[in-house]
Amino acid sequence: MFSFAKTAAISAIFISASMGVALAGPHGDPGRDHDHHDGFRDRSMLGDNDITTDVTANPTYVVPAYVPVYVHRSRLNTILAELRADNRTMNADKARGLLTNAEYQHLRADDAWIRHEAMAVADRHNGAIPEARYIGLQNQAQQLRTDIHRMA
Repeated sequence: MFSFAKTAAISAIFISASMGVALAGPHGDPGRDHDHHDGFRDRSMLGDNDITTDVTANPTYVVPAYVPVYVHRSRLNTILAELRADNRTMNADKARGLLTNAEYQHLRADDAWIRHEAMAVADRHNGAIPEARYIGLQNQAQQLRTDIHRMA
């Protein structure tokens, strides 16, 4: 359910958009023939120095309220791909009997923690991971890989 503020904001947007469309239409007398005029509604309002004799319509520019910005997400994708590979290795080692249940659960918890950290950092930075935090996450993922090979 929308709050009053959100409802009011959305209503204001719709009203202003419809008013803008209504005001952008042709103006003048409804009975007057608009096809044969020379671009001036009232010639008596023009001065001698008026140079606005251009009869072409002004261009209309539409500016979106929100312009999405491309965010490079390869760091997040790299971390997640490495964790998926580590997951496959852990599952294979568990299936072959190289990892005990306790070791497997410990490794899965480490994997989940790194994944959670990567997603939380990406959420705070619009889908991107800053370089300093990326290096830390890479080190944690490397430590997880080392632990998998050491325990198996």
